[in-house]
Amino acid sequence: MALAGTLKDFSLADIFQLIGLQRKTGVLTLRSPEDVVTISFLDGKVVGADSLNKRLEDRLGQVLLKSKAISREALEKALALQRETLERLGHILLTHGFLTREELSAALQQQILQIIYRTFRWQDGDYHFAQEASVDYDQELVQPLPTESILMEGARMLDEWPIIEKKIPDRKVVFVPTKAAENVQVAEEEELEELIEFQFEDAPPSLPQPAATGTLRVTPVEHHVLQLLDGRHSVEDVVRNSVYGEFDTCKALYTLLTRGLIRRASTSELLQAQAAAAAEEVVVETGVRGFPWLAVVLFPLLLASALLWSKNPANPLLGPSSSPAGRFFEAASFARLWGLSQTLHAFAQASGSYPDNLAELAHAGLLPNQALRDPWGQPYRYSLRERSLVLAGDGPGRSPNPNLVIVQSLPTGPEAAAGAKGVELVGP
Repeated sequence: MALAGTLKDFSLADIFQLIGLQRKTGVLTLRSPEDVVTISFLDGKVVGADSLNKRLEDRLGQVLLKSKAISREALEKALALQRETLERLGHILLTHGFLTREELSAALQQQILQIIYRTFRWQDGDYHFAQEASVDYDQELVQPLPTESILMEGARMLDEWPIIEKKIPDRKVVFVPTKAAENVQVAEEEELEELIEFQFEDAPPSLPQPAATGTLRVTPVEHHVLQLLDGRHSVEDVVRNSVYGEFDTCKALYTLLTRGLIRRASTSELLQAQAAAAAEEVVVETGVRGFPWLAVVLFPLLLASALLWSKNPANPLLGPSSSPAGRFFEAASFARLWGLSQTLHAFAQASGSYPDNLAELAHAGLLPNQALRDPWGQPYRYSLRERSLVLAGDGPGRSPNPNLVIVQSLPTGPEAAAGAKGVELVGP
């Protein structure tokens, strides 16, 4: 059977239903502007799925980490062995006892379903089904999945995703718990049915009421997601860190938001969270990594930026302090932080990426080691996240100083290597 066309003419649900009813064996290839996905069928049941642009959460190692079936240290050891032996990661994990066969089988099934459920949301694309006599898959670890159950879950997601996205249209937004979230508890088994039946509606839904004790009951998924909301992580980060799938995590966020248990973080809360994150960072010395030609070209300018600015006690960016001496050193420290930020951007423009830590700037010959420390001799902290760069310093005696923080949002796409844009300064 040759089956081909566009998803606008023949939906993915119809394709799955046809293959399942006719118990076909072969490979379905789906192409869209964003990805190419292949799904393997055996006698009408799904036995495999792969993505060309596989997302981080779809990779087997990430699935295992999210489900807490394996530690990061064990995964790194397994990946190192894979680079040496070129064996499949699953085989290495089993033979070296990093996890059980049941845990690996569950992770593979979750990986397959994550890829498939994402394709159900495609609005456009082409499909082609090539019938085969047999398909290759890991018969010991993969249990064939009936298309009926996949279709039922996929249909439910299709119905509810638009409502979720209407409430949470931006994956970059950061949510924080409200005061009411202090009284939440995980519901007992007999209470879960009422919570799970919570319906999506355009009108405000009938929310589950507090228990007699005044506590609010939530599902285990909602409770887990609530613990991930620390004022730093966006919706996208929460989805990545959650042990549950993308849909279940977003649905939990929707429910928590609708029930008033979370709210959008304010600008001041975001800055405070970023400053706290920077305070946790530790400067780690690494091996030598040099760009001699870059040092020759940029060294005079960068050295002047880092050292001369630190001599200016009247920096207009800085405001009043408790004493003239304190104001001088705080101004000098802030100016040195600014010089570091410019050096980081120059490094990124020349190398195509930001360094892992500040020590690499000295190893590259761009700055002397003393420029990486504040006037009191304490190391600055540097944190590079997906969309932001944070530099922070302390007051004397390593006392936290929220005034010595520079937060910069990094561009995405083709401009990402051209330095950070949209600089946001947090000064005294």
